[in-house]
Amino acid sequence: MFNNGQPSEKDEYDDTIDSYTEPYASGYTGEDTEYNTMKTQVLKYGGFFIGRFEAGVNSTTLRTATTSAQPVVSKRGVAPYNYVPWGKSMSDVNSDVTSEDDRDITTATKGAVYLAKNMYTHPDSVTSTLCYGSQWDAMCRYIGDSNRTTPTKSAPELTGNVAKDVSKNIYDLAGNCYEWTMEASDSNARVERGGGYDYDIPVSYRSDYPPYDAYDGNSFRLGLYVK
Repeated sequence: MFNNGQPSEKDEYDDTIDSYTEPYASGYTGEDTEYNTMKTQVLKYGGFFIGRFEAGVNSTTLRTATTSAQPVVSKRGVAPYNYVPWGKSMSDVNSDVTSEDDRDITTATKGAVYLAKNMYTHPDSVTSTLCYGSQWDAMCRYIGDSNRTTPTKSAPELTGNVAKDVSKNIYDLAGNCYEWTMEASDSNARVERGGGYDYDIPVSYRSDYPPYDAYDGNSFRLGLYVK
């Protein structure tokens, strides 16, 4: 899905903006360079792409726990790629993620940043990334109804299946899974955006969790920009 908005330095949808940063100065090696490259290319070509649907797995069976990395798809009618951490830590995205807290990670797996970066293999034309917070903000301006919510449910549904959870042909923004972004919160958490199945909160909503956190209500969304 092409979004012709432009990433902004700050988010106009949150009153506590000072506690959020992008890029994160103490993040993984090269994080600031990746952000600046993305911004330069988006400004050069006048826009970027995001996944029309939140990340999914090529199955209609809902995931019930964190498992080893599966192939990621962005299409309607599949199980969301939930139970996924952002990464191993605030500064490590490439290693297998483990945690002493069984609620979070029950087996070694790859995080959302790693999966998004490796989702598409077209290195000569586009760069594949985890959606940036600034891109999410631009999308909110683009769709024009970022305060909308959806009724609560007892569990996530298949991608694209939540009634009325669509704006400008972009799905799963307010009513299925919260979605990891590249934003950081202070020095110990990464940011998820949008609404989940369990609360009627808006598309523009921001929450933060430890990067290794993984549960049934979190997923992520692909971002793409032209090289």
